[in-house]
Amino acid sequence: MRKKIIIFLAVALVCLAVAWYWYNKPREDISGKNTQLFISAALLYEGYHSDETAADERFLNKVIEVKGRVDDIILNGNDAVLMLGMQPGGGGISCFFSPASSLEMNHIKEGMEVVVKGKCTGFNMDVNLTDCIIIL
Repeated sequence: MRKKIIIFLAVALVCLAVAWYWYNKPREDISGKNTQLFISAALLYEGYHSDETAADERFLNKVIEVKGRVDDIILNGNDAVLMLGMQPGGGGISCFFSPASSLEMNHIKEGMEVVVKGKCTGFNMDVNLTDCIIIL
């Protein structure tokens, strides 16, 4: 019985160590990655809005550059979300930045045309790009 408890505790400790590593893993640096696609915010949103499965095959988990107009900037502590290409019925491109200071350094304001590089993580009312950086 004692041997089973020791094995259980060892497995639990390994699981906790792995979980701690993944939780504290540093953010991916997208700046060194090659861009796989260039697209406008309107075309990217339309692709997901019309056929999500086909869009996932084309965009999901790829590093893409999206050009569009900044419609909103949402600051959340050290993070920020830049909304591009908002559609009249709602929805657009959500670009997640961490830290938010990268937006301030580039003097990004609503109404500007920008190019954002990020990793596409799919569609959930908006098309989501993570680990974003400003290209232009």
